Amino acid sequence: MSPAATGPNTLPAPKASAPQGRSRPLAGGWQVSHWRVLATAFAIVLGLGTWAALAPPQLGGATSYVITTGISMLPRYHGGDLVLLRRESSYRVGEVAGYHNGQLKATVMHRIVAVEGGHYLFKGDNNDFIDSYHPTKAQIVGAEWVHLPGWGNFLLMLRAPVVGAALLGLMWLFVFWPRSRSRLQRRRRRHAH
Repeated sequence: MSPAATGPNTLPAPKASAPQGRSRPLAGGWQVSHWRVLATAFAIVLGLGTWAALAPPQLGGATSYVITTGISMLPRYHGGDLVLLRRESSYRVGEVAGYHNGQLKATVMHRIVAVEGGHYLFKGDNNDFIDSYHPTKAQIVGAEWVHLPGWGNFLLMLRAPVVGAALLGLMWLFVFWPRSRSRLQRRRRRHAH
């Protein structure tokens, strides 16, 4: 008798079921594992893109962060604003940029008003004088890329020891706080009785 034959003494062949641990098919021939691969690939690309856009130079990136102070760039920039600066191949007059000021030993963010002999002349929008320090292109940190009003104050607040301790405490509670049983565990327990 051939394996396909059926009769009174033969049992119908059991339906093939998907092996455990394998993905199950979805509409259109896609399987769950395909969607997981796509989601993972998307997350990796998104993470790499975010890193490329926001990583600071100290970690191999091209974005510098400046928290503004003082009144030299009023009315557009106020103390406590966060400005993201990006290094560019060239800088032009009229652009807002940050540079390492050798006299102040700090990063200054003002507007470029002229370029003379390879040195850039900067001036604060609210100042009536040109900065006394004239940096070269190599000393420019970057030009304004993103301006986030007030965000610098928020970041400074996060750096406070009390706030840092509170955030660590919340993270500890989130990780170690006993959780209620999951829905699946409750369902299994109900069927066991």
